Amino acid sequence: MDLGPSEEQVLLRDMVRRFLADRVPASEIGKGPMAGADWQAMGELGILSVALPEAAGGLGGGPRDAVIVAEELGRAIAITPFSETILGAADLVAGCAGQHDQLGGVAAGLDLLALALGEMDEAGDRLTGSCRFVRWGAEASAFVVVDGERAWTVAGDASGLTREPIRIADGSIAATLSLEGCAATPLPVSGSDVSRATAMAQLGYVAELVGIMATLFDQTADYSRQRRQFGTPIGTFQVVQHKLARMFVGLEQSRSLLLKASLTDATAADFNRNVTAAKAYVADAAQKAAEQSVQLHGGMGVTDELPVGRALRRVTVLTRLFGRADEARRALAA
Repeated sequence: MDLGPSEEQVLLRDMVRRFLADRVPASEIGKGPMAGADWQAMGELGILSVALPEAAGGLGGGPRDAVIVAEELGRAIAITPFSETILGAADLVAGCAGQHDQLGGVAAGLDLLALALGEMDEAGDRLTGSCRFVRWGAEASAFVVVDGERAWTVAGDASGLTREPIRIADGSIAATLSLEGCAATPLPVSGSDVSRATAMAQLGYVAELVGIMATLFDQTADYSRQRRQFGTPIGTFQVVQHKLARMFVGLEQSRSLLLKASLTDATAADFNRNVTAAKAYVADAAQKAAEQSVQLHGGMGVTDELPVGRALRRVTVLTRLFGRADEARRALAA
């Protein structure tokens, strides 16, 4: 069985990698959320349409295609709403016939659709409730509100909707949402539809973490060859070599678990389990790799001067979305 990417997937990976390299200098990666113009440019290239079904105007790609894009975003420490907006919220809407007109602006990078999880009271076509931590909620043009196995779309300018912005560690802005009798459109989804969409968003986070780990390893290995102590490169010290070896092993094991999850059909019964298993390992491995990288870079590692410090903050955010690694392990055990 050939587990490598297809020719089309290699072209997709190379296109995303070149785009990100051209848009952001290596010294500036991870300093803040991607500029709106760059996000729209990704839409114009069709990158945001890759994982959407053809019936919704997308390119019909599967989890493997989505992972290729997300991993490259992670490699560039690009702070974007790709996992939440495209793989989570848009994926849920795309599965609902008659709702596809909402996705044109999202796939083009013009509209931002945020995934909001909370507890809702429904009265006719009105919602009342709150969502405590909504990624990209401060600037979203619309929301997919999810409560258990139910979901609705809510316009960003709906009467009764208030947002309280929250700045988080990677520089992006989340929000707490309060809904008081907001007009909402129910989505005809099932519990399995909701689980698949949240698992797809989680898979995107895992892929971003693997991409970040690759960048951390490359930059730390290169630094250990340049940084000299006691007249010799620190990479010649056995303790440093052991740390780099552990980072490499963690990266390769993470890639294997990510590959297993991404090759699973998103509609299969074990898709959620494979994604959860990947999260359970990769979240811890990425956090350790980021901390190790910062330590080996010394005092400069925790500053904004080097990408490793920015990567640590991004990893800290991604590893905690939809629960931490220990929560994923408990879910697997259950």
